[in-house]
Amino acid sequence: MKVTVEEISQSKRALLIEVPADRVAAQVEEAFRTWNQRLQVPGFRRGKVPRAVLEHRFGEALREEVLRELIPESYGEAVEQAAVEPVGQPSVEDIQFTRGEPLSYRAVVEVKPAVQVADYRGIGLEREKIEVVDAEVDKTLEYLREEAAEYVPTEGWPALRDDLIVLDHEGSMGGKPFKGGSGTNLTVALGHEGYLPGFTEQLVGLQKGEQKRFTLGFPPDYPRKELAGRTVEFHVAVKEVKKRRLPELNEEFAKSVGDVESVGELRDKLKEQLLQRKRRAQEAELRRALLSKLVAQHPVEIPEAMTERETGAVLDELLMTMRATGGRVEGLPDSPEGVRAKAQEVARRRVQESLLLEAVAKQEGLAASDDEIEAEVQALAQASRQEAETVRRALADPSRRGLVTGRILERKALDLLMQHANITDAFHLIQPA
Repeated sequence: MKVTVEEISQSKRALLIEVPADRVAAQVEEAFRTWNQRLQVPGFRRGKVPRAVLEHRFGEALREEVLRELIPESYGEAVEQAAVEPVGQPSVEDIQFTRGEPLSYRAVVEVKPAVQVADYRGIGLEREKIEVVDAEVDKTLEYLREEAAEYVPTEGWPALRDDLIVLDHEGSMGGKPFKGGSGTNLTVALGHEGYLPGFTEQLVGLQKGEQKRFTLGFPPDYPRKELAGRTVEFHVAVKEVKKRRLPELNEEFAKSVGDVESVGELRDKLKEQLLQRKRRAQEAELRRALLSKLVAQHPVEIPEAMTERETGAVLDELLMTMRATGGRVEGLPDSPEGVRAKAQEVARRRVQESLLLEAVAKQEGLAASDDEIEAEVQALAQASRQEAETVRRALADPSRRGLVTGRILERKALDLLMQHANITDAFHLIQPA
């Protein structure tokens, strides 16, 4: 089989493929034999239909079947013969198929661009000074106290914002109860909207044992049509008022939240935790800055197929984030088109970074050890809640194993870049007042 490779661009190749005439003829004969056995043509026994009849009645369909068999088969062989690594499906064009002659066609396919990375050791980065001030520790302590707050039943005190009220309620519309309007032992947090706007505001100032009647209007767009825009009356009876009580900042509190003996030790522990958190955040930011400089120094033509595949992954990640946050994602565009455009932007950046890190790993001769692959197996098993052996069996597929190995090599390449980066402390001149 004759294969000629034409370089269209950095990430696109055209394979000019010619399948020998004898192979084409054999495939045509096979198609005729198969159709002859399969078809029931009036006036002929199965398998005894003259070839001329088949050609006359089914010639175009037979031709298409021959091409469906020969083109994918020969394309796979051509890719291997030409040592081309496609990253997407080919676009087949210029098909020449004439009886008695070779089959020829042109397959245009995207490939990973050949990337060479230079001057990647010693990339300059600036590191800000990290410190934790007392105010940050104070804020963390208050957060811990808020998390440990308890609601304590009280008597003789009116219910205020952030208090809890336990009550029975009866709702009626036009003097008749309505579905869902009544209940017992309902717990309501004051200052937080319930199922009906204005309901909790009517409870402010009530004490244990008190009752109250009031009317409220359901919004016109309320989901239940029989209540939308209607006015209802409520009768509530307060059974309990609970005040929010923060724990004292003392040794007992320090032991309960920090497993330490004193408030001073708790402050020290929190300060170190905050410091470590800032260091991790700074390390991540430095890595992002390094990749940004690497990308800026090495423009790469990105295959569209790789971008589209990565765009799908970004959109999947976004969907999971939205599910976890109830649909709240900061900075997300309002329109579906905007969301997809943003995902494509992120995807292109990821693909470019991946190609550059892969090139660094190749130029540095980096490899993934068995221990590193096993660690990745364990991490994948834990993340997907599968048995490690299940993941190992999946990695028997060379393409899947290649993805895992690629991730390992990218991390190792980035680690190498960070180790050899020229990181200096940021220096800021003090401006006179």
